[in-house]
Amino acid sequence: MTKIINTALGYILATNFAIAADTHPNVHPHVAVVKQVIKSFDNPEGAIFSADGAHVFISNSAEIGDKGAGFSWTEGEGYISKMKVNNDGTLTMVNDKLITGISSPLGMAVLPVATGKFPAGTIFLCAGSAPIVDKDGKTITDRARMRTKLIAFNDDGKVLGEIDTGSNSVFEKITGNPIILINAMGFDAQGNLFVADTAFGGAQFEPKWDGAGGLWRIGHETIDELADGKLPTNMPEFLGIPGHPDGVEVSPTDGSVYVNTVGPVAGAPDPANGGIYAITDMTNLPAPMDGNLGALDGLDFTHNGTMLNTQIRGDIPAKIYVTCDGVTSDLMLSPHTELSGPADLAIRQMDDGSYLVVVPELMARDATPGDDEVTVLALPQTFDNCM
Repeated sequence: MTKIINTALGYILATNFAIAADTHPNVHPHVAVVKQVIKSFDNPEGAIFSADGAHVFISNSAEIGDKGAGFSWTEGEGYISKMKVNNDGTLTMVNDKLITGISSPLGMAVLPVATGKFPAGTIFLCAGSAPIVDKDGKTITDRARMRTKLIAFNDDGKVLGEIDTGSNSVFEKITGNPIILINAMGFDAQGNLFVADTAFGGAQFEPKWDGAGGLWRIGHETIDELADGKLPTNMPEFLGIPGHPDGVEVSPTDGSVYVNTVGPVAGAPDPANGGIYAITDMTNLPAPMDGNLGALDGLDFTHNGTMLNTQIRGDIPAKIYVTCDGVTSDLMLSPHTELSGPADLAIRQMDDGSYLVVVPELMARDATPGDDEVTVLALPQTFDNCM
């Protein structure tokens, strides 16, 4: 059977698509209050708080919309927005286009430990991913234009440097594939960087790339060498993960690297059927700690180690999952608000112990940029109490 699925990865042609909708029935005991729904973006995919918590940055991925036949990002049309965090937990736009001319800007992370080149607090951005088209909606097939990268910038929007992860990069030399869909990343406390390659989109190029979905580790000591275009003394490490890994974050409590999978959104094989992995080293992939969750996109932690994942598979409700003390449950929103492709959410603990959660909503297949949504949630001080 073949059908069209309307999801956060677009109108995807899926063949023999059949995945059980056996998601968790539990409900988290604490409700999220919807503080704002801000309609000022173009397919917002990622959110990140500045190191001091004063600002939020949003990556506008600029999906081609109905100008193209399928879901693709538009080359050079993406941008970064900057918002101020007000005392009441609401957000106010500072600069809707702080950085422009980016291809498919997606997940972000904040550097916790300075390198020689980048000060602590530098924001790193995933950019340049497939599937990608030109401004007229024409598929890009030239391998040389597949320029995935990590872009480093400061709070003022000044670009401080880049790390090439695309065609002919160090990363392609290691696995035979560049990073094709550089989707999300997270730093550990020592400043080592972990990057997820979702690996969709390689078939659009001539010749095609098969893609190598998995997790990359870039050592803190390696970041400057890569940004300077040098062959690093210590090469990046790769761990293959089935099911198209999407979200990645390091737990603030146990130090493990958590990765989720989004494969079911496109009918792609995923043994975990939308799962979560807790990774402690780059040589062995453990069994998933959870699964049958749909198609997972964003992943982040509260200060006390409660994990949130976003679900974007189109044939079940979009939602946010909460994993606390090993139990996964649904987060209820008050008032009830339907999310549209919730993607790389960001969490920040406020001075009073409550949390602010910023949820970009990626799914909007139209050709009218500037009217897509970011939803702002407030979680109570007791949120990490699971009972």
